[in-house]
Amino acid sequence: MTAIKVNAQTEVKESVPETEQLEQIQQLDEQANVLFEVKTHQLRSETGTLISSEPLAPSTQISVQKIEVQGNTVLEQKINNLIQPFFGQIVSLQNLSNLADSITELYLNEGYLTSRAVLPQQDFADGMVTIQVVEGVVEEVIIKGATRLENYVRSRIQVGLGQPLNSGKLEDQLRLLKTNPLLKNIEATLKAGSEENKSILEVFVAEANPFFGSVGFNNYSPPSIGSVQANINLGYRNVVGLGDSLAVSYLPRVETWLGTYQVDVNYQVPLNPMEGALQLRTSIEENEVIQGDFVDLDIRGESQYYEISYRQPIIRSPRQEFALSLGMSYRNGQTFTFQGPFPFGIGPDEDGYSRTNVITFGQDYVLRELTGAWAFRSQFRFGTGIFEVTSNPSPIPDGYFFSWLGQIQRIQILGKNNFLVMQGDIQLTPDSLLPSEQFVIGGGQSVRGYRQNVRAGDNGFRFSIEDQITLVRDRSENPVFILAPFFDMGYVWNHPDNPNFQDSQRFIAGLGLGVLWQPIQGMSVRLDYAPPLIELDDRGNDVQDDGFYFSVNYQF
Repeated sequence: MTAIKVNAQTEVKESVPETEQLEQIQQLDEQANVLFEVKTHQLRSETGTLISSEPLAPSTQISVQKIEVQGNTVLEQKINNLIQPFFGQIVSLQNLSNLADSITELYLNEGYLTSRAVLPQQDFADGMVTIQVVEGVVEEVIIKGATRLENYVRSRIQVGLGQPLNSGKLEDQLRLLKTNPLLKNIEATLKAGSEENKSILEVFVAEANPFFGSVGFNNYSPPSIGSVQANINLGYRNVVGLGDSLAVSYLPRVETWLGTYQVDVNYQVPLNPMEGALQLRTSIEENEVIQGDFVDLDIRGESQYYEISYRQPIIRSPRQEFALSLGMSYRNGQTFTFQGPFPFGIGPDEDGYSRTNVITFGQDYVLRELTGAWAFRSQFRFGTGIFEVTSNPSPIPDGYFFSWLGQIQRIQILGKNNFLVMQGDIQLTPDSLLPSEQFVIGGGQSVRGYRQNVRAGDNGFRFSIEDQITLVRDRSENPVFILAPFFDMGYVWNHPDNPNFQDSQRFIAGLGLGVLWQPIQGMSVRLDYAPPLIELDDRGNDVQDDGFYFSVNYQF
């Protein structure tokens, strides 16, 4: 039944949104930005200083038996490689001074801009040479311009303030903050501190508007419940001063505003400077069939969804991020006809209830390069009975199952005005699944050329490739008009013992052209046309069945 497919796609199975793809491309250019400057410390003119009340002549010959480098806490092996050739040699004082210069240069090349090595006053008795390393540290961080985010910004910057200070690690944290939606801009200056090896970091912050949202409409909904949906999203960042965010979404169908809609509430709060975040989410859906052969049965459905999850980045830099996540969700759905509660398909109980309680373990990795970006996502889903769930004898679908979902995406820059977006999704399971857990294909954000959720199965895969060609840019070099030829395909199949009917036509593919228009900042209009390459026997009469899709969205 078409109505059953409405809730068949879970949140994690969605493709990466178009706006997120464009943001990933724009962030690639951030790699070269230098976000802070070093003032007062003229390091290269101070390298290799010879400290002695009565300086020896640079040509003084010294028989070196051992060189001891003091004060260094990093680069030990590389320093040893520099000093090793001097052991057992007769060298001039100038050679030793040059060695101290080389150690300083090593620190500078490794990003330790406020560290240096000196040759202190000594008598070189018994061929013993001492080189003193003075490693730089930040003694104070001064944050200006922040009103409610000072502690948040300070804790993130502290991640990059190791001892000794490494400019590369500090710049990484500043780059991450620069792309943080909580901030409009951030700059930093490193100044001289109270002592020669100490610095003061001044950070200038411009906070972003805490309110955000978007409004728009599209035809990315199943025609049976209303193909045109509006989307209204409102949110507020830094609700309690922890860098948290609260977002509320309302998605009604234009054809039936009160009959089919979704309300989603999402709260997220970071718990540590590495952006490990706790997320709480709830969603309520109401659906009614308004189109098709069964409209006279007054079919409708409702569901409630609750989720708690935690995501912790393990590696986090402007170039790459690897994170693990753990979560638990509970979904309670029920279907009705004009006679009252009624089950559709084999799996829900006699009152039409379909309940799942899922524990998820996810892994995701993003790698950004000068020529593009990679994104990998993996999620293991375990259907459990911690709360009340649908239970049936095998092989009837129920709430006890295991499945794995994998996603891969590649964004390849072909030129200033041309880049490819390739994505693949796959779901595998050894069990028969309830409709809410099945893999679905078809629609404007899946396989174009077919109606939304035209096919569903326990297992499935999808592949998409799109070439985005920018034809017009504005004065700020932002893309205004983009052509996007694309190819989509997908295939689904059920577990062999799943007793539910599945259509024999399970492979679909579409080839088409998209047009993107971005007339002003925040606004995006997209039109897609993709004639189906495979004609389905149960093809409908909606514009989605002819391969037409549209989306209008404005973000603020």
